[in-house]
Amino acid sequence: MIRYVNLLVVMAIALFFGASCTSTKNEKNNDEPTPSVVAKANIEGEAYLNYLDFNDSLSIANSLYYSRTINNQVEWTEVMMSLDDSSRILKMVERIAPAGSDAVFSNHFYFKDGHKYATKQFFQESVGDSSYFVELLSYYDKDEKVKVTKRRTAQFEDALNQEQFMVTGSHDCSSDRAFRIINQTEEFETTYQGFVDMDGFKFLVVGEDSKEGYSSALIVQQVTPLIMELRAKESEMIGTPLVVNFQTIKEGGGSEQILIAVGKK
Repeated sequence: MIRYVNLLVVMAIALFFGASCTSTKNEKNNDEPTPSVVAKANIEGEAYLNYLDFNDSLSIANSLYYSRTINNQVEWTEVMMSLDDSSRILKMVERIAPAGSDAVFSNHFYFKDGHKYATKQFFQESVGDSSYFVELLSYYDKDEKVKVTKRRTAQFEDALNQEQFMVTGSHDCSSDRAFRIINQTEEFETTYQGFVDMDGFKFLVVGEDSKEGYSSALIVQQVTPLIMELRAKESEMIGTPLVVNFQTIKEGGGSEQILIAVGKK
């Protein structure tokens, strides 16, 4: 179960920007008991997570940045990856900004020896008119079954690391959606969806072949024969499956996806 990146992917239009095992603001279930027992520390586990979080020697890669409009509200999502020298994924961060929400939620996946080792989920929860941030930390066995889940809350997300973890019920955070984003499959497929001309740039738009689906836009720097064909036969080429190779450049809180190469599947 070693995780490899499908590296026909990796960089997005100048869009200024967590994701979802729990990706929306949740109302707390009043039938669920409030955790009251302090969770035991996992010194070995925490050391490994810190190693991956702060290891500058790992390579960093980005998925495409996808967005869609739901009831005139924009939702976006992306995945960031940390890879070793063999392009194996050691850590993924899946991020999503749900439509109609000001918050960004995220799921962090940590891998060890080819298996999902731990996950962190960050989301917002509410009770009545009050809201607070939640972090769930889960550790997994070699069969990727949850061994233990810990929970802590704080009024502000930046204050979570000052709080203690409490014992809570097991929560399995699936990485399936994050891998669909990385590998551009299912709702994150890259079919041809047209071109957009803006601020002197030409953008190739790819995504699910659906008006309500996720899409992503890339700056076209080289007009290849395929780009010319797509442009000339736009209406009949809509929905054509494409393979895109790209580079993501992030500067000052913004991002640009640069199209390196494109081909038909």
